[in-house]
Amino acid sequence: MFNINFAKQAQKDFNKLPRDIQCFINGKLTFYANQSNPLKWAKPLVNIPPSTHRFHIRKYRAYFYISKNTIFIERIKLRGQAYKRN
Repeated sequence: MFNINFAKQAQKDFNKLPRDIQCFINGKLTFYANQSNPLKWAKPLVNIPPSTHRFHIRKYRAYFYISKNTIFIERIKLRGQAYKRN
């Protein structure tokens, strides 16, 4: 239903993860992309543009926004680091 597109920083975040975590996250993102309404599985974000929502994937958070039929993943972070401000 939806395509998945990683931003440059999200791809870096993803590549730093262990292979088994990468496989799990990839499987979950594929599951969400195959849903008719992936926002049903997401929570809204505030003040983290351009991302508008996040997926909870075990102890990781994937920030994203949807445009047309594409889910744009902006960041993938551990829960403890996901909500810290710089």
